[in-house]
Amino acid sequence: MNEPSEARLRMAGHWLQIGHPERTLDELQGLFGDAALDYRAFLFRGAALHALDRNAEAVDVLRDGLAQHGPFLAMLHVLGSALRAEGRLPEAEAAFLQGLSLDPNDPDLLIGYAHVCLAAGQAEKASALVERAASQAPESVAVSAARAQVAFALGKDRDMHRHSTEALSYDPEDPSARALHGTASMLTGDPRSGYTSLASAAAAQPGDADLRAAAREAKLINHPLLLPLRPFARVNPLVVWVCAVAVIYGLRAVGLAPLSFAFAMIWLAFCVYSWVVPPLVRRWINRKWGS
Repeated sequence: MNEPSEARLRMAGHWLQIGHPERTLDELQGLFGDAALDYRAFLFRGAALHALDRNAEAVDVLRDGLAQHGPFLAMLHVLGSALRAEGRLPEAEAAFLQGLSLDPNDPDLLIGYAHVCLAAGQAEKASALVERAASQAPESVAVSAARAQVAFALGKDRDMHRHSTEALSYDPEDPSARALHGTASMLTGDPRSGYTSLASAAAAQPGDADLRAAAREAKLINHPLLLPLRPFARVNPLVVWVCAVAVIYGLRAVGLAPLSFAFAMIWLAFCVYSWVVPPLVRRWINRKWGS
């Protein structure tokens, strides 16, 4: 391979590593001959397409690369991830199992397979796979993030918060770790930290509409006008209503009719506030965020 082609391949890998997959594809467009059939050309092109959510194209490229060069762990990992993103879970499982047959302890393959299991609703199996990966890479952002995702699937919000905080300690700038930490903070009653992390993750991944929506929702919850409603955010509304009605009739039953009436008026005002203010604040925030 000539020196210009080698330089293009290296630059394509560089752009992919620093999060510019579109520039990776631009570099690869300039390859021809043997360089265009290099295993790195297939790997980088497939990974770039996957990063751009062009997963069907990524699958085709990576399968061509595997047919040309035989099984490569990195190609199988990206192929499995692209297939999972496409919802083709049996095929994704097969790709990861093929990779694990070559290296049963590869942390990336174990975590990738765990994500397939989570998508299939097999949280316990995913947990076992993540712990196997942790035995190989105990201080890994990917392992801690996967542990947080498993905890979320199992409904263990505090464990999710602990693992996502651990992931951030390994790499404070990792957008996925920040998104997990933001979600965990919201679930464990810390909306301020939740918004900070979600907003940071959304800024790092501006094309992720779901992440942007989550950050906007966290912004709404943190608005000063919604502070009176925050204590009730994690409580079943039906339970709140039953308790309020019980207090109103309880006060009346013990001969405190004026106090019962006052509480009823306060409760009515609170209800009107909760019905009117959040939609207005949401509309204002949506306008500010350009949506």
